[in-house]
Amino acid sequence: MPGGVRAGQVIGLVEVAGSFGSRMDIAKMADAMGADLAVMLPILDAAQMLGLVRMEKVDLLLTDEGLRFKATSKNKMTQLKAKLAGIEPFRTAMELASKSGGATSQDVASSLSRRGVSWHYDPELNDTLVHALLISWALSSRLLSYDGKTGRFARI
Repeated sequence: MPGGVRAGQVIGLVEVAGSFGSRMDIAKMADAMGADLAVMLPILDAAQMLGLVRMEKVDLLLTDEGLRFKATSKNKMTQLKAKLAGIEPFRTAMELASKSGGATSQDVASSLSRRGVSWHYDPELNDTLVHALLISWALSSRLLSYDGKTGRFARI
């Protein structure tokens, strides 16, 4: 999952894209969202990882799943729970939380770093990015819970 992308940005992308139909030029999409392409590309990557959009040359297309996602009025994030469980850092967070009853974002970041997966070369910034991803995505999708006193994420 791209480090700086938040769940609301992906939901917003799908909502805006859906309001223009199922196909839109990426540059026009960025303009409609008030963002430049450098900001949009990680959001597009996240939406692609979740199977909500696909790219064809310079066009953004909502997938069938993206169209269903946009059309629902239910909690959109809980619909992404299964997809998130297979994407890092969420997969590792769930594994660690299952094994030990909970895991900190530092535990997750360290485990991933040992396998060559990181969001930043500086360990402290990497921990911060992993923590922000887990808070933004795993909590809102109800993939994990968080205890602010202990700093530990647990399976729900």
